[in-house]
Amino acid sequence: MSTATPFALPEAVLNAISQGTNLIRAYREYLGYSIDHIAITSGLTVEEVECVEAGHRFDKGYRSRLAHALGLPETALDDASGIAEAA
Repeated sequence: MSTATPFALPEAVLNAISQGTNLIRAYREYLGYSIDHIAITSGLTVEEVECVEAGHRFDKGYRSRLAHALGLPETALDDASGIAEAA
């Protein structure tokens, strides 16, 4: 039986989120990654990453692609992310 350890965001990321920064942007900046880097790593366009960071709705699948590009568990992008997913 395995017990999963919950993922905890770094304090700097939590502070940025509390000041209104989108979780994806806050974590990307925390890691020192450019939007271009995340776009290439996730297979999304720069414009798509910018839209997600601006809080726009996105197609299904973006969540897992962005989580993978940032090295985050997908569950980290759930409730606290403020990211709206298109139905």
